[in-house]
Amino acid sequence: MRILLSQLRFKKFKSFTKTAMPVEPITILIGANASGKSNAIDGLQILLGLATNREIIDILDGIRGQETGIRGGSRGASRYDSASFELGCSLDYGEYTLLYDIKIGVKPRVWLLSESLYKKGSGPKSKRLIYKTSEPDEMSDNIQVTYHTNQRGRNPSVPFLRNYSILSQIPGRFPADSEVAAEVRDIFEQVTSVLKGILILNPVPHLMRDYVHRSRTKLVPTAENLSAVLAELIKNQNTKQLILKYLQDFPEQQIIEIKVLETPTGDVMLSFVEKFGSGAKPVDVRGMSDGTLRYLSILAALVGEKPGTTVVIEEVDNGLHPSRAYKLIGALRELGKQRGLDVLVTTHNPAVLNAVQAEDMPGVVVCYRDAVEGDSRFVSWVDLPNYPELMAQGRLGDIVMQGLVNLQSLAVKKREDLMRWAEGRLGH
Repeated sequence: MRILLSQLRFKKFKSFTKTAMPVEPITILIGANASGKSNAIDGLQILLGLATNREIIDILDGIRGQETGIRGGSRGASRYDSASFELGCSLDYGEYTLLYDIKIGVKPRVWLLSESLYKKGSGPKSKRLIYKTSEPDEMSDNIQVTYHTNQRGRNPSVPFLRNYSILSQIPGRFPADSEVAAEVRDIFEQVTSVLKGILILNPVPHLMRDYVHRSRTKLVPTAENLSAVLAELIKNQNTKQLILKYLQDFPEQQIIEIKVLETPTGDVMLSFVEKFGSGAKPVDVRGMSDGTLRYLSILAALVGEKPGTTVVIEEVDNGLHPSRAYKLIGALRELGKQRGLDVLVTTHNPAVLNAVQAEDMPGVVVCYRDAVEGDSRFVSWVDLPNYPELMAQGRLGDIVMQGLVNLQSLAVKKREDLMRWAEGRLGH
């Protein structure tokens, strides 16, 4: 059974005060510059890091010369002068929803303040504890974790380190023959498989224009190892034809073949055959445009990542000619569905938005700044108060460009509705 990421939660994190973002199999996050889209991606990057065996401070600040942290690091993670922030996510698994939440302190130390995981069914009283932390002792480097045993009596408590997430410490903490251990481990694996399966793709074309060792077959966020990844993928002829199918007519010249150039030391570089009228000529990655290389890296992720992966691409239209938007959105939609991938992209390109079809609309999420409080918030496009009237005006990109969506008044309208409701209640 496939587990699905269905919601992200942010509290006192960067530009967010308290808000939740819905997630669909294909989520298209739109909004003006500085609306908070990139901050949401930073939150996802932290959740990914929390599922791995890395210290929390390294997830936020990075390690010099190795992994990078989030933009602004731990000092820029919390909203304003807050000493902490909170992140959470919901994951749908059959008839259950798994609810994961974590609170991280950033002043005076970067460490864990609280963390919990619950399993929720459809009934009103079906929420069940998997584990949660107790109130920490501020003088201690440990935090107590209580977990459910399915037995009468008090739930047991186990000490964990506060400089790592509880998720990253669970393996090996319970006896192998324990009944509770089997359930905790199973649910742990479900949650961590989704979080570890997040690929935040930020292709850097100039890093792709060189030889790379054939062994580097796992796509990295910058896609600098694109040649090695595709060299491995096209060994399968069906996969090769699938990639060629989506490459057809994308650049100005039609690509009809993919080849691999290899050195005696095992370094590889991609070469392509482009068709010009009745002729053809080879061109390697050094001669390809930035837009084509970015599109190739997106294809490599959609074709090569294992099912269950969440592929995240910020500014998916970067370097893309407007006429290619339909092909890009089509690839995201079709390959994501075929291969069991979730796709989350950000954009503010009208051409990309005009390529969105009716079946994609539930996944269109607007990120905006509240007109009164100034914090970032989310609203699904289909939940906009005047959604039917908006869609009667034309395509999504045209609607946005014409300024027909007044997001600044959205929060004000909600407050007015709440006041009217309250007045009605008081009048009874």
